[in-house]
Amino acid sequence: MGFDQHGARKRRREAYNVDTKLVEIYEDLASEKDEIRLKAAQGLISQFTPDKTPTDDQIKKTLQRLFRGLCSSRKAARIGFSVALTELLTQIFSVKREGAEFSFTDALQIWELQSNSSGSESGQVREFPAFNDDAISRVSEQRDHHFGRLFGAEALIKSGVLFLPITPFAQWTKVLDLLFELAQKKPWLREEVGWVLYRGVYDLSARKMDAKYLEAVIERLCSYDLARSPEGIAVWLAAKDLFPQTSFPQKVWKHDDPLDPKERNSLSKIMKESSTEESDGQKSSKSSGVWNSKLHFAWDAVLSRTSDGISKSKGSKSSRLSFSDFWTEVVDNGLFASASSEERKFWGFLLFNKVLNEGTPEQASQVFTKNLVRCLMNQLAVEDRYLHRMAVKTSKAMQARVSKDPSFAAPAVRGLMGTGGAVLFDQVTKTKTVEKMVADASSDALKEIIPLFEQLLSRPGASDDKTAAADRQFVAGLLLSIVRAKASTGNSDSEEDFESVLEQILFIFVRFAYFTDKNASEPAVSEATQEMLRNRVSSSLNSLLASQKYAAAIPYAVVKQIRDGAKSGEFGKFIINIDDKLQESVKTAFKSLKKLSSKEKKGESSSISAFKLLYSMTLLQVYNGDADAVSMLDELDFCYTKFLGDEASKKKDTSDASDALVEILLSFASKQSQLFRRMSEQVFGAFADQVTENGLESLISILEAKESLAGQQEMFDQDDDDDVEEEEEGSDSDAEMMDVEGEEDSDVEVVEAGDAEESDSDESEASSEDEEDAAEVADFEAKLAAALGTHRADQDLNADESDNDSDMNDDEMEQVDAQLANVFRARRQAVSQQKDKKDARSNMVNFKNRVLDLLEIFIKKSHSRLLALDLLLPLLRLTRRSTVKQIANKANTVLREYTKICKGSAVPKVEDEEGIDAIWELLRSIHKEAGHSGPPTHATAVSQASLLVVKVLVGHDKSLVAGAVDVYGETRKEMLLSTKSHVQPSFFTDWNNWCVSASKQLKN
Repeated sequence: MGFDQHGARKRRREAYNVDTKLVEIYEDLASEKDEIRLKAAQGLISQFTPDKTPTDDQIKKTLQRLFRGLCSSRKAARIGFSVALTELLTQIFSVKREGAEFSFTDALQIWELQSNSSGSESGQVREFPAFNDDAISRVSEQRDHHFGRLFGAEALIKSGVLFLPITPFAQWTKVLDLLFELAQKKPWLREEVGWVLYRGVYDLSARKMDAKYLEAVIERLCSYDLARSPEGIAVWLAAKDLFPQTSFPQKVWKHDDPLDPKERNSLSKIMKESSTEESDGQKSSKSSGVWNSKLHFAWDAVLSRTSDGISKSKGSKSSRLSFSDFWTEVVDNGLFASASSEERKFWGFLLFNKVLNEGTPEQASQVFTKNLVRCLMNQLAVEDRYLHRMAVKTSKAMQARVSKDPSFAAPAVRGLMGTGGAVLFDQVTKTKTVEKMVADASSDALKEIIPLFEQLLSRPGASDDKTAAADRQFVAGLLLSIVRAKASTGNSDSEEDFESVLEQILFIFVRFAYFTDKNASEPAVSEATQEMLRNRVSSSLNSLLASQKYAAAIPYAVVKQIRDGAKSGEFGKFIINIDDKLQESVKTAFKSLKKLSSKEKKGESSSISAFKLLYSMTLLQVYNGDADAVSMLDELDFCYTKFLGDEASKKKDTSDASDALVEILLSFASKQSQLFRRMSEQVFGAFADQVTENGLESLISILEAKESLAGQQEMFDQDDDDDVEEEEEGSDSDAEMMDVEGEEDSDVEVVEAGDAEESDSDESEASSEDEEDAAEVADFEAKLAAALGTHRADQDLNADESDNDSDMNDDEMEQVDAQLANVFRARRQAVSQQKDKKDARSNMVNFKNRVLDLLEIFIKKSHSRLLALDLLLPLLRLTRRSTVKQIANKANTVLREYTKICKGSAVPKVEDEEGIDAIWELLRSIHKEAGHSGPPTHATAVSQASLLVVKVLVGHDKSLVAGAVDVYGETRKEMLLSTKSHVQPSFFTDWNNWCVSASKQLKN
């Protein structure tokens, strides 16, 4: 008895050990980590290999546990248990087991039993009082069992055991019946059931099963009224493609094909799950009643099978619905119909994104349909709309497709801005969708986009002039964005294609900016739009100059296109009136340009491109109606003859030509245009090493001009007036305190006009600015009061109030009106003069900035020339005197760059003794400049300038260092004895440091 009891205890201990291992495996099968689930499945399957000879009891218990695990509510349990079950069924029943009594029929019974839900089959709680925790638990348990049945059926089909020769066909039909019953009773599971059946059709095809297996599926699709459902369509299409010889039930679909063109209306209603009565008396299946944020798998099945070609069915030709027709009817007129719900439109956007991401280029180009684009615009335009986030995601999907496939930009832009879209798509949606796509477009795509934009410029589709002007401005902005994008980031295509695209864009601008063809454009292009387009030409050229791509070629192509268009008249009437004299100058300029182009191809000179650019930009100014450009053409022709003319001309002195060229570049630099600034810099860089003393003096004179109305009139030879005289007498403090657009700060520590006395005067004027403004206002109020015969409330408080009560006659009223008119006229004149002062100050600040840019180029190119030393004093004075902090800092930067470059052999060389006297005079002037009070940057700059001049002297003759010591000594004495000297201690500190470092070289 003890032995039996001992043996019984031993067997229970062994079972307990085995159960522990299985518990761990089953626990791991429900893990959320894939690798743990797979390892557990392998561990379980390894226990049932043929060499382990598993018993029927072991197999039964394991299958019970696995089928029961499919009914678990844990997130990953169904996945893990399903994998293990599929493999276990395949391993157990694919081979014959000797003496085994457990069959596949028994396995089916276990599945059916374990997945059978208990309680109410509706899965709902009918009475509110019963809606408690127990009821909720029952509902949840029922749902778990329904899913268990679904996953169990999937495992049975995937295992292939149902299709073994030893498995009765009735087992297959039984599994199908259970699946279809589940789909019919639980509509919210219908899509999942349909997916299992859809993949089952593929399994049947892969295993080359008899047609009766498929016919059983199709028969039940019809008998359970699921044939005309999204799931039924997917299964039907798969069966039709994989089993073309199989006969299908009649009168379900026309020509037995859901994608037959005659079924498009039914297809649209079914795919959007509309439960309506069909016209032929057939019923669509009921809606699943559950909205899913994910796309139904049937959409994939349908999208992949639409065709633009001809497919054969039963030996006869029948056209299958094309993708374009399918998209228009089912998606655009179905999901995106105006009466569609937001949920269906959400599906529509999912489909749109799917085609964008996965579709062929032909399919992706056909999805920009009218209703879809309208919905996209509406949802993008307002942030609080239901589908706004989805619309934003769609917009990004389009941009991502273009980034991946730049050629897709063409159909995308056509779709958004063409017939079905809106010209102002980006403006309406407050996005840059189109702008970003055209920036990423390939050259081939741009060759399709640009003609569309040209057509929109000509005929934007707007009936009124104002809307047409807005549309044209937007399209012109897109064309400009293409130029800017390609100029800044380059192009993956060939350079020839890139240049061709740029020329094509600029030629479009030229056509509408300089010519008027009322017949081609509707409505006619306004003068304001033409002015805008001319600005777009300048902006495009500015971007190209900034990147230095085609800097000379494109501007030449532009002016040549203008000239050719004016001659041929192909674009309409030329809007610029050019007289015979100007026409002759233009003709001469083009002759020179033709010669330059020939020389440029031969690569004869680096200055040829600069001249070509200068000629082209001057001609563009002529075509823009600039009167000064006419004389510039003549001066330019003189420069060209001197620099690049025949051999006889080349031998002549080019100093006059260099001076004239500087004047031409200054005329461009003076304009408020970034394009002309960049152009003048590029051209000046080519000729900087040929600038003469007179040319440099022209640049310096601008630095020394006042930043005021008087300075502007002096620079541009304007007539003096009373305001200028007042300003020259010392009233430029108003201008000194005005802010200039784009400047950080217009104040400096000390403003000095020449010496200490003038500095004191300027400071006094600057401090009295507010008082002058107040006095001006007070004067206006006094005149106004005198005209009205009144006084301010805070003045003459004891005045007799009875005087104000007297009435005036008509003559007196007319006299008062005349006096008031004079007072206000004088006030308007004063305000206008104040504005003129502000504008003049802004112009002078801009001009000085441009000149400093040119001088920086000059220093880089000619810092070793002795002529460059002439810049030291003007730059130092500008650093000290300028009332605009930006100008002072920039002058200091140029000077610092100059002194930094001039090291070692780069220090200017004095060639004769006569030049030494001028260098000594320059050193003394710099030391005198050091005695003036100025900002901290001025003290540093003057020390650097002084040491540079000393290096020039010592470089000529080491013994001259003694004279430099004497000059520094005199400056030290001046600092000690004169109250007017403001030399900073750092001036001598820098000198001492230089002496220490240079002493060894001087002694050698």
